Amino acid sequence: MLNKAVLFNGNIKSIISFILIILMMSNNISSFNNNDDSSFIKNERPTLLKVLCILSWIGSGIQIFTSTIYTLFINETIKQEILTILPDEEMIQIYEGIFELMDATSLWYLILYIGNIGVVYLMWNFNKIGFYGYVLIQILILFVPFFINPFQINQLVASSFFPMIFIFLYGINLKYLD
Repeated sequence: MLNKAVLFNGNIKSIISFILIILMMSNNISSFNNNDDSSFIKNERPTLLKVLCILSWIGSGIQIFTSTIYTLFINETIKQEILTILPDEEMIQIYEGIFELMDATSLWYLILYIGNIGVVYLMWNFNKIGFYGYVLIQILILFVPFFINPFQINQLVASSFFPMIFIFLYGINLKYLD
């Protein structure tokens, strides 16, 4: 029990440190209203916006790759082969649930994450509508699994942690978007 508490405390400290670093980065970014900075270029992207967009593209790319691979290559034969190598009935039930969820959601995730790449591209180009599109797509992504499985609030809270952080950090950059 003590090891879990220490590990949990360490993870919380890491997350808080990460958020503080990001917030410090956003405070050091030049603004478009700064006329005294002759080296500042009007179309220069703030560092925080660059980092967020790149991380969003990487995450979306991984999800698109995963959904595409699952949709194209995982058929009933492969699922049955995977289920036969599992050690006990409990694991088989868990994997059957995962396969059912992936069958029902992989196409939705593929479509939403392609849209996510588009709205992040809009924010990359300083378009404010990209932020609102990003918020909408993140909400839809959060609720996709709940169309299949019964709704449990603790799962929603756990899965909304990183989207809320990203929405907050993109919101900090909203002042740079037109």
